[in-house]
Amino acid sequence: MGPVIRLGSSRPVGTEPKGAPPEVTGREVTRPAELAGFHHVRVPVSDVLVSRDFYAEVFGLEPVMVVEEEDRIIGVVLGHGSGVVVGLHEAPERARALRGFAVLGLSCPDLAAWVDRLDRLGIRHGPMEDRHLGRCVLVADPDGILVALHSLELPSVDIA
Repeated sequence: MGPVIRLGSSRPVGTEPKGAPPEVTGREVTRPAELAGFHHVRVPVSDVLVSRDFYAEVFGLEPVMVVEEEDRIIGVVLGHGSGVVVGLHEAPERARALRGFAVLGLSCPDLAAWVDRLDRLGIRHGPMEDRHLGRCVLVADPDGILVALHSLELPSVDIA
């Protein structure tokens, strides 16, 4: 993949001179409001309870809210002490469409410890690989949607 070019610019992202104002291309450009981080990630699943149990057992997420419709559970929100919040919502067709796609990427201070944990739990996973954003292990949830566990180290220049 080549350099990322910001729309309306011929300059690769990250090569702007320090303190340079945003480029204007015939319309007024304003700086975006500040973001504090992700609020949550919502993942479609075919069976909310099966997925809840998987995310709780494997990733240590704890249920913080249940979403019911009439007489059944259609969603659950799970949280982690790190601040990660994942909403699982019943949407089987969407879950099937995302099979094999990495929707969620989690930062892990000790990726080898996660591989050991997955092995102890009998959870199938991919190998620890060098990727564009660092070392990574892929884990499929019950619907085959991938969760990427990433090391905190940035990739070397040779890999990136």
